[in-house]
Amino acid sequence: MGPERRGVQQIRTFAGLVDGRRSRTSAGALLELSMLEMEKTRLTKEMQRADRRCAEIRKRLAEITVKQQRIHRFVEKPQDDGSGDATAAALPLHTVPVGKLKRRRLSY
Repeated sequence: MGPERRGVQQIRTFAGLVDGRRSRTSAGALLELSMLEMEKTRLTKEMQRADRRCAEIRKRLAEITVKQQRIHRFVEKPQDDGSGDATAAALPLHTVPVGKLKRRRLSY
């Protein structure tokens, strides 16, 4: 077995040291309270950023799913056997609007 792997959370800094004398005075207690409040604010903002990023990822995953369904529908020609899939019928066959298609003319 190799050595135990450690991450960033295991790094010991001076910020982690607690001075017992600091909270014995009212000034030290107020300082400690302000430090805790600043850490709480920082962590709250970090959590909000993570939630926002998760929402962006969920949105992109939904877009990918819709695009995959459109591509599958385009590639697999629909069968006219009467078994129409409700989700496939709701999706358009082409993703590009008809007016925006570029056409090339061959001239020899």
